[in-house]
Parts: sequence; C-alpha cells; structure tokens
Amino acid sequence: MKSSFLLLIALVLALLAAAVAPVFKTDPGLVQMHFRGWTIETSLLTLVLGVLIIWLLVWVFVRLFKVPAETARRIREQRSMAQLEKGLLALTEGDWSTAERALEKSASAHGRTTARYLAAAEAADGQDAGDRAEWYLEQADTRNRKQKFLVDLTRARILTQNGHYTEAKEVLEALHSKRRKHSQVLEMLARCYRELGEWEALLKLLPVMQKASVIDEQEATELRHIAAIGELKRCKDKDALQASWKALPKAIQRAPDVIRAYADQAVLEGMPELTEEVIRNSLKREWNPLLLVPYGEPGANDTAKRLKQCEKWLETHPENSLLHLTLGRLCARDELWGKARHHMIRSLEIEPTVAGFDSLGQLLERKGEMEVAMACFRNALRMNQGKEPKPLPGEHAKLEPPAVPDKQ
Repeated sequence: MKSSFLLLIALVLALLAAAVAPVFKTDPGLVQMHFRGWTIETSLLTLVLGVLIIWLLVWVFVRLFKVPAETARRIREQRSMAQLEKGLLALTEGDWSTAERALEKSASAHGRTTARYLAAAEAADGQDAGDRAEWYLEQADTRNRKQKFLVDLTRARILTQNGHYTEAKEVLEALHSKRRKHSQVLEMLARCYRELGEWEALLKLLPVMQKASVIDEQEATELRHIAAIGELKRCKDKDALQASWKALPKAIQRAPDVIRAYADQAVLEGMPELTEEVIRNSLKREWNPLLLVPYGEPGANDTAKRLKQCEKWLETHPENSLLHLTLGRLCARDELWGKARHHMIRSLEIEPTVAGFDSLGQLLERKGEMEVAMACFRNALRMNQGKEPKPLPGEHAKLEPPAVPDKQ
C-alpha cells in the first residue's frame, strides 16, 4: 500500500516536472540564500531537485532502518499463526496438552487477544486444569463488551461442564440480563436450574426459551414435567405434598410420569392413601401398567378397595405381568397367601422380573419355604446383573402354583 502511494507521488512529480520543464528552460529562475556572511545562489530548478533528492535519501535511510524490525515482526506473526493453527488442530483432535502449549505460545507472541486465550482455556479445561483455564480467561482482552461477553460465556461453559452449577448460574444470569435470547446462555441456564432443583426459576425461563426457538412445545412440556416431578420430590409432609400437587396445572396432573412421582413420594413418606383415587382415575383414562407399582402399596385401610379394583382390571388385562404382581402384593398384605402365590407366579410366567422374583421370595420366606425363597432371591440378583434366571427347585420348577388354601 505504501509503495503504491510513493510510486503515485513519483509519477505526479515526474508529470509536473515535464509540464514545467519548458518554462525553466527559458527562465530557470534565481534563488539567493544569505547566512552569516555566506551567500548561495542557484536556480529554482536546482533547488527543487536538491530538496527532492535529500527527501529521497532520508526516506531510503528510514526504510532501511525499519526493515529489520518489520522482518522480525513478520516472522513473529508467521510463527504465531503456525502455533495457532497447530493449537486449533490439536484442540479439534482432543490433544489438550499440545493444544494448550501451542495456543499459549500463539497468544503470548500476539499480545492480549481474546480468541487465542479462550481456546487455550478450553484446552486447559480438557485436562481438568481449572486454575489454568481461569488464568487464561483473565488474560483475554475484555476491553469491549463483545469480548467480555465471550470470555464470560466460555467461563460459564467450563463451570457448567465441570458441575459447578452455582458459580455457573451467577455468570449465566448476568449474561442473560444482557442477551435474553442467546441460545447457549438459555440452554446452560436451564441446565443449572435443573441440577440445582430451582424449579420455579426453570418454569419462568421456559417461555423465553420457546420464544427464542431454543426448545419446541414438546421439549417445553417435558421440562414442565421434570420441574413438577422435582417439586413433588421435595415435599416431606402431607400438607406440602398435597399443596404442591394441587398447584400443578390440570394438564400436568394428568401426565403418567408426574402421577407416578406423586404416588412414589406419597409411598416414600408413608402417605400412600393420598394417591389411590388419582392413580385409579388415570388408569381409567389411559392404561399405563407402570402406575400399578405404587397402586400395590396400600394405605392403612384401603387394601380391600385396591384389591377389588385390580380384580376388575384383570378382566380386561388378564396377561399383564405387573397387574398380577400388584394383585399378589395386595393379597399378601391381606394374608391371602394362596392368591398371593398364584398371582406372583403367574406374573413370573408372563414375564420374569427382578421385582417378581423378589416379591415371591419374600412371600415364601415368610411361609418358611427357605430353599425356594433363596432361589428366588438368587434369580432376582442374576437378573439385576443382566443374566437369565434359573429354574426354581421342586414343585416350583415350572412356576405352577400348588393348591394352597388361603389364611393358612
């Protein structure tokens, strides 16, 4: 660029000289200079040419003086770019230590740069070197708002990836206040709220995520269910659990996964009677065998009611393994040993499960049939390990229930 400009000036001067040459030929002019008794006389043309020659000599001298410095600068830039390329390729390959060394060299040679230090921080994080990653982030240039945003975004990503959700949340909330529709900020902030169990904050964030097209309606619904389940699991007494359940929108109250969480929490806290009607109505609307598991955990006075309801369901779902298992558990609770054994064995005939063998083992242990009970427990353990169950000994080898009267 500079060379072209100088050539242009030289061309202009040459044209100017050619234009005025005829004038100087007839009248070269006279210039006199007096200094301390000295007098210098010369033509105007000679003076102009002298000035130009001096200026040219000075320019050549300055250029020659700058050449070593510019050459050194170009070499540094070439080396920096080579290290940058090496670092980025290593970063892509997952060679974190090579990437970190190369990127640090590139950043050091190039001064305070944002991109190089951010990449170096990612490489350090890949080696679980959080302190070094933070040091690189602190070295990055944050003199303008965009650079500072990118540095904090990288910091939040590293914190989130390493499970430091509280610290990440603080950074992300600050970023969210500046860029409300930034997809990465919204995704990481939602993850932090989920991991920290801040369900109310997550629910408030969902409309913003939908408006920013970060999630669709189906994903928003799934997150609402997750938030509802998380809120239910925090309830430790009857009043809190009922209040949390009633606060849920009707559409969420009808979701089987949310109902299951409500029922499981009620059973866990010793309040299974709260959920009988909710589960029964849900199964009438839509058959979902997974809800039978908590339905088989009755309260103090509703075993007979649940047993009667399950027998009605058996008329339309005679080959459902979970339904037979639930009936077996309810019968065992009501000391209907023969029926309990029958339904548990029928459940295993339809589909062998860990819960089925464990329940039958507990029943047989209670009745003193220790050999078969232990075989059931071993099968439950085998299935838990991904192995096939072994045949039960004696009369249970084919899982056929013996004729045992109730209440014996």
